[in-house]
Amino acid sequence: MLDSWARSGDKRAPYRAEQILNHMEELSRSGYGGVAPDTYTYNTLINCLAKSQERGAASRAEQILVVMTQRYQAGDTIKPNCRTYTSVIDAHAKSGEAGAARRAEHLLNTMLELNQQTGDYEIAPNAHTANAVMNACAFTKIEADRPEALSIAFRVFEWLSTQTTMHPDAYTYTILLSVCSNLLPRQDRGSRYAYAQNLFQRCCNEGYVNDYVLRKLKQCVTEEEYLHLTDYRGFNASASQMHPSWTRNAKLNSGGRPRRGGRGDGGRGRR
Repeated sequence: MLDSWARSGDKRAPYRAEQILNHMEELSRSGYGGVAPDTYTYNTLINCLAKSQERGAASRAEQILVVMTQRYQAGDTIKPNCRTYTSVIDAHAKSGEAGAARRAEHLLNTMLELNQQTGDYEIAPNAHTANAVMNACAFTKIEADRPEALSIAFRVFEWLSTQTTMHPDAYTYTILLSVCSNLLPRQDRGSRYAYAQNLFQRCCNEGYVNDYVLRKLKQCVTEEEYLHLTDYRGFNASASQMHPSWTRNAKLNSGGRPRRGGRGDGGRGRR
């Protein structure tokens, strides 16, 4: 039921999801142990808040994370994990509120510190987490936050690039090209091209070019610059018409989102 509300797009979804969770808590206290909320239940509620994009949803999601942490430290079995933190970061990414990118990076660093202190692999950030932080940067709406968001996005990208158990993927490059398109002034053509060129070349070298990457590249540079970067394959050419080596690791019929359960489920070390 919670998951259905999270996917519904209904404005009442966060309110109804919290009602259901509270009812589960009441039933559990009354002796119905089989309906006691668990980590998955709380993660679904946080996901529901993130998808709602309502004002204050990100703060509420972070409050739930704090409650989960306190309960676990007090001996409860409800334990925040990588998905919990990543969903809270996603809530910040979708909020468009001031400081969203900074809060997202802070949560990533908290995960890294906890993982380093405890050795708990369940709290280690993965590629989804890093992509969520960069996504928070890409959709920064507050003008004053944009320079910091740009720095955070590439700081997280460089960190992800140094990991041995996960790596940037097509979705990472799609997000970073959005970062450049959204945060760099359109009149600053030199910077936009320099960033886009570096990203696209790295994406080609790693074989993750897909149609979504090409679409974002078009938004970042001029038509002539785009044609030059793509070896003059044509402004409307699809990824399948690019050099095979550029697309060898990309799923050409998808958004390039990380595969669940693949590489990118782990990763340790402090940024």
